[in-house]
Amino acid sequence: MSNTSNTITRRALAAVAMAGLATLNVGAASAQEFPSQPITLVVGFPPGGSTDVVARILAEHMTGTLGQPVVVENRPGAGGTVGIAHVAASDPDGYTLGVSGVGASILVAAMGRDTGYDFDAELDVVGVMGTLGLVIAGRNGLEATTLPELIATAAADPEALSYGSSGVGTPGHLAMEYLLDEAGVEMLHIPYQGNTPLMNDVLGGHVDVALLTTPGAAEQVRAGGIVAYAVSSPERSPLMPEIPTVAEGGFDGYSATLWNLLVTPEGTPDDVQAALSEALNAAQQDATVLEAFASAGLAPTLTSPAEATQFLEDERALWSGVIEQLGIAE
Repeated sequence: MSNTSNTITRRALAAVAMAGLATLNVGAASAQEFPSQPITLVVGFPPGGSTDVVARILAEHMTGTLGQPVVVENRPGAGGTVGIAHVAASDPDGYTLGVSGVGASILVAAMGRDTGYDFDAELDVVGVMGTLGLVIAGRNGLEATTLPELIATAAADPEALSYGSSGVGTPGHLAMEYLLDEAGVEMLHIPYQGNTPLMNDVLGGHVDVALLTTPGAAEQVRAGGIVAYAVSSPERSPLMPEIPTVAEGGFDGYSATLWNLLVTPEGTPDDVQAALSEALNAAQQDATVLEAFASAGLAPTLTSPAEATQFLEDERALWSGVIEQLGIAE
């Protein structure tokens, strides 16, 4: 081979090497620069609701940590699945995130309804955005004053008590059926169209027992309108520290909570997920955020993406099993 040919070959190889190095440098710079633009956090419920409020509290703190605005966008519909379907169809670059509750993550699909996405195949779980227990409460006038007494009443007469939830297949319905199955007793289930009519009827004495969200129940318990028997979370609620957990009431290991997951489109780079996870965990350790969480009855939950994914798997096993036991899948 001539000297000229050798020179050309060396130059060509050098050019290829430089191009490869440039590509690596661009990739490294891209990872280091995240985020370089505003981030959209999709909430599948209307503004002002509990999920929206929590999302905005966390988004504000994450904005400071990430150095770019985290902007909440409401896309309500179909129990939160409309918003998550939008996230699943977005680019996996970390700039479109979603808040996925127990319904959109598990319950809707487990009951055989179409969500518009395959959660495991189309979404990555970054972290848990806090957990919230439900309150098992009763109307004034019931003889039972504790959870064991309530269960004993149901055991003595399967037709003695009724309980209300905010609808068939909702967390409240499933959490109570989970408890009744553990206790081996029955109560008549009365589904309502939401929490407001349910609360009105337990206050009015038209239903014996209700599964209620913690903030609303705490207010009525303090006012003397209803009696709280237990909270469904593994720890006592900061809003009602005097009320025992279901586990403390004789059902060791029982836990049923509401929660939200921070999710991204499947395929979001690991380093981007790590940055988002760190920002979420930092938010849940901030004093201002913790104060807001406490006032809403929320428990902070710090996880890595892998731990959050396992959290989802454990919750899916629980709720899918309850749904199968009830036979309410469509």
